[in-house]
Amino acid sequence: MRKSLKFLCFTLSASLLLASCGKTGSSSSNESSPSSVASESSSAKDSSSADVPDSSSSESSANETVPRVKADPSQIVYADNYSFEKLKAEGIEKADFSEIYEAETAATDGVVLSTSKAGFSGEGYVDISNNPNFELKITVPTSQFYKITVKHCADSHKENPLTINGQTVMNIYSEKGDWTETVVDGIYIAKGENTVSLGSGWSYFSLDSIKIENGDAMNDDIYTRQADTLVNPYASLNAQNLYQYLKAVYGKRVIAGQCSNHGTMNEPNALYNGLGKYPALCTYDFIFDSWSSCKGMPQGKDVVLAKQWAKDGGIVAFDWHWYAPSGKSAFYAKDTDFRIENAMTDFDISMLDFPEVQKLYREDKIKIETVMIIADIDNISKLMQQLEDEDIPVLWRPLHEASGGWFWWGASGPENYKWLWKLLYERMTNYHGLDNLIWVWNAQNKDWYVGDEYCDIIATDIYNPEHDYSSSADLFAEMGTWSPNGKLITLSECGVMPDSDNIIRDNAYWLWFAVWNGEYLLKSGSITELGDKYTEVSEMQKIYDSELVITRDELPEGLKLCK
Repeated sequence: MRKSLKFLCFTLSASLLLASCGKTGSSSSNESSPSSVASESSSAKDSSSADVPDSSSSESSANETVPRVKADPSQIVYADNYSFEKLKAEGIEKADFSEIYEAETAATDGVVLSTSKAGFSGEGYVDISNNPNFELKITVPTSQFYKITVKHCADSHKENPLTINGQTVMNIYSEKGDWTETVVDGIYIAKGENTVSLGSGWSYFSLDSIKIENGDAMNDDIYTRQADTLVNPYASLNAQNLYQYLKAVYGKRVIAGQCSNHGTMNEPNALYNGLGKYPALCTYDFIFDSWSSCKGMPQGKDVVLAKQWAKDGGIVAFDWHWYAPSGKSAFYAKDTDFRIENAMTDFDISMLDFPEVQKLYREDKIKIETVMIIADIDNISKLMQQLEDEDIPVLWRPLHEASGGWFWWGASGPENYKWLWKLLYERMTNYHGLDNLIWVWNAQNKDWYVGDEYCDIIATDIYNPEHDYSSSADLFAEMGTWSPNGKLITLSECGVMPDSDNIIRDNAYWLWFAVWNGEYLLKSGSITELGDKYTEVSEMQKIYDSELVITRDELPEGLKLCK
């Protein structure tokens, strides 16, 4: 796109957009009702037509273009130029074993023995309403990887963590219906007696039995199927080189990351003050730069911080807690009436100059929600351009945690979400020509996957209970099946740092982990001191000192992360 002119139309029409949208801005009921917008009288639209610049006269319609240039392949430092030795766990002794443990034999409190549902094994099953009170003792002959099969059922969708000795090893997924089985291989259990219990989850399900048999560790094939290059063929040299470094690390090391509280560097600084090292990656947020938050005048506080972080040698990642473009201003679905379906259109608006988008609205061909989505994307693209101007590659994670439904971009189902993701990708990549982005998809469910051509990395967010340092190998393995051709897999948010020894042992090498901000890292009431609530400080020190984990001081000098 016109890299020298692409933001001119947005700048010129920013105040005009407010005027053209003012007729709905004074009434939340009108703004949230697509029918009221679509049925406005022609006189109302005519009264504001003078505010809409004609695309033929707009500066943005000039024919001058700046061609995009692909990175010179000879300048790319490919993954095979790096050398990382695979770290291996010791003390694994494989032996044949198979045992079924009936749930009704567990020492339990708050569960009910039942026999009313046909198809159970043993003398019955248990109906569970208080997960932490279920406790089953098992004894295995060797320290090795086992396959666990859980037989269960429920009256509706439920998710219940299964723990061994207090560490989460798998999640039991139930849907409404008859008895079903959740099977996970590659779960490490130490020799001797172990305690199986259930962590806090969506309780009220029935548990019949748990089968444990010898299994296999995760196969290294999961680390060998990634794309050679980024999905954007015009990705910048710095972005390409960062991606190649990530590929080299993947399956052999894990990058330490940290989410910063908006407008501050409290968390990374606390890590340095407490552990003597900075994380290699810092995640920032455009949370207060959406149109409804800043009215077209984004402050970009985190952009300023990210620039300095890159200059200091750190990897930059960005989230976007996207305040609804119109209607009630919030990002939680329960707090806003904005929904994607009210903005969807068959028109290809991704490559239109902004006045052309406004014109479609005035002609009743699209809705105000559509206009405001484009306005917001352009707003954020303007900020992202500042980072590209500094040649800073960005791990870009928009529309996160969609499948949970708690954010408005996930409240309308997977197909509507995919429409929005593809619009966002096309407009930022091909209209605005932002070639510094590495796209991180984080909808958390394979049914929401946008396709290999629209992302470079797939991510998940995991919030284990306090001091639960498990590697979450079961979810890592599952995510390895979500992309037809394979993608790098990362832990984009976590509440507890995964233990480095557990990652090596389970062969679950998340590309990076990024602890959420505030109380998940800091001592209560402090912005400078590390706290023990979720990850004990001694455990943090162990992880940051581990050979497995890459901190900022260990990033290669030749890895350019800015000009």
